[in-house]
Amino acid sequence: MRLALLSVLLLGVACSSNKPPVQGEPDASGPEDSGSDAGTQPDGGVDPGDGGSGDDGGTGADAGPGEEDAGSCEPPPSVRESLLVPGLNNPRRLAVDATDIYISESHSLRPNAPAGEGQILRLPRAGGGATSVAKGFFAPDAIAVDAKNIYVLDQIGLWRVDKATGERGTVPIESSLNSVITGGTDIRIGRLSGKDVLVVATGARRLVRVDTTGATPSSLVLFEGTVDTQVRGARIDGTDVWFLVTGGTEPGLYRVPLDLDTPAQRVDASITTGTSLELTPTHFLITEGSGGTGRLIKRPRAGGEARVLAEGLQGPLFPVELNGAVYFKDAVPRSSAFLRRTRGCPPGTSDAVGPEGTGPGGLIADGDTLLFTSQESGTGGAVGRVP
Repeated sequence: MRLALLSVLLLGVACSSNKPPVQGEPDASGPEDSGSDAGTQPDGGVDPGDGGSGDDGGTGADAGPGEEDAGSCEPPPSVRESLLVPGLNNPRRLAVDATDIYISESHSLRPNAPAGEGQILRLPRAGGGATSVAKGFFAPDAIAVDAKNIYVLDQIGLWRVDKATGERGTVPIESSLNSVITGGTDIRIGRLSGKDVLVVATGARRLVRVDTTGATPSSLVLFEGTVDTQVRGARIDGTDVWFLVTGGTEPGLYRVPLDLDTPAQRVDASITTGTSLELTPTHFLITEGSGGTGRLIKRPRAGGEARVLAEGLQGPLFPVELNGAVYFKDAVPRSSAFLRRTRGCPPGTSDAVGPEGTGPGGLIADGDTLLFTSQESGTGGAVGRVP
């Protein structure tokens, strides 16, 4: 009897030492990662070489369950969101700059519609309602912003929209990036030879670099898979681009130099159904799978065993690290389960954060808060902030 009582007491001490952090305060997991769709800064570590060498992670290590750094045995407290823009029709992705929040709203997602119903909205940080910057898109999804332009990946191509005037020309700046209405797309802004360039993960078979300077932008295919391949998630770290390949005969986590000095190389073959990717200074955050088998994996960038932070998910996307905790979206209909936070005890557990909405939509970290979209059609969609 005394031995059993002692075991119970020791277990209680072990879990109580991992008390949950106060919402919005650091809990020692590591530096904050912006996770922003804005693409104005390279995501990831300060050392471009910190992504690992050519033999880093190529062994396909099993991502077995394990405790998240600074994980808690108790669920996080529920938080109430601030609803920023209600009444939207299929709001999808988000981007931010110093003064505004930008939203891609796709409306009906009718691929053969005679005229596009989608638009890009701008919400001032200083207050006031959202206004339309540009209309007539067919299915706007991933977006990014720089000092002058908004870049929009639509069903019929990649558009460049002038922030001040809303002008976007009569044709896309890159029309080969078309028929893209699936999730997992990305536009990232990087620097090459002193100039800004875009890297686009199409959700289809290509990863493309677009040089936007000059009257006629040029493009370069950084990676092209087979017909049944999808390229999802892209992150620029210095002179390298990290991305996920799903389908085909060689799925996995890949790296390619931004200048394509060497061909793209697969560095982790164990990621077979990857959907989105985020970099922190020390880890890869990778979502994969769907239909109740989805999971969120945390893999060290320096090599070593990956860990499952959350599993049993419907369609996880867009992991971000904020104040030491990892948040992500799940593809579920109107529910409080669409925005989740991982919990390290027990392993593989995640909890609803608080808001109710429809996933996946978009999710980015903005300072010390999260911005999200509830991707519901009609007038049920919204953009909100937590906490």
